[in-house]
Amino acid sequence: MNPSELIVRIPLGATSAYVIRGPVPILIDAGMVGQDALLRWQLRRIGVELPDIALIVVTHAHGDHAGCLARLSDMTDAAIACSRETMENLRRGAAAPMKPRTVVGRALLPLMSRFASYPAVDADVAVVETMTLAPFGIDGMLLTTPGHTRGCLSVLVGDQAIVGDLVSGKLARPRTPSAPLLLEDPDAWARSVRLLLDRGARRFHPAHGGPFDADRVAKLL
Repeated sequence: MNPSELIVRIPLGATSAYVIRGPVPILIDAGMVGQDALLRWQLRRIGVELPDIALIVVTHAHGDHAGCLARLSDMTDAAIACSRETMENLRRGAAAPMKPRTVVGRALLPLMSRFASYPAVDADVAVVETMTLAPFGIDGMLLTTPGHTRGCLSVLVGDQAIVGDLVSGKLARPRTPSAPLLLEDPDAWARSVRLLLDRGARRFHPAHGGPFDADRVAKLL
């Protein structure tokens, strides 16, 4: 199957999760607190039940990505994978540091901070640099891609990259790629984007806006 056909976007209002539809489904991110019913409905809409999920990947420790994680942990037997930094944040229910990149980011920071925390949960697998998805029947991998936060992960399946907030759509033009409004380490961010491009990513699937072709993302560097 074409890698692009394996990836299904799960819209959750202001953010999106993703499902990789392999032999067993893999869920990427878990929406905001209180969205578990919406997430369950959206999964059923594409024929996936919560008990079907074998792995939940958390791209980073912000509430719009980890909000429902504790609930999903209670309702499924899925393993939770994330970076080491995110694992520590998840254990405390703590948001990763939020450093505005722009004036707009500074203006929106108080609002974003209100939704940044989430219920604590223990993850199962800490990704150090890469982790293969071969045990789940997927020709793909998890990669650490710091920048937005130190603990960010991306998922690469063939030439398709699911990137969390590594790249985002602009506020008024969600189909136009941009560096995220919150950017903890600009140099690490540039290296992470380059890493995905060098590994053959041709399409970027973000949590906000998109998707974006690689040539448009490369122009951000």
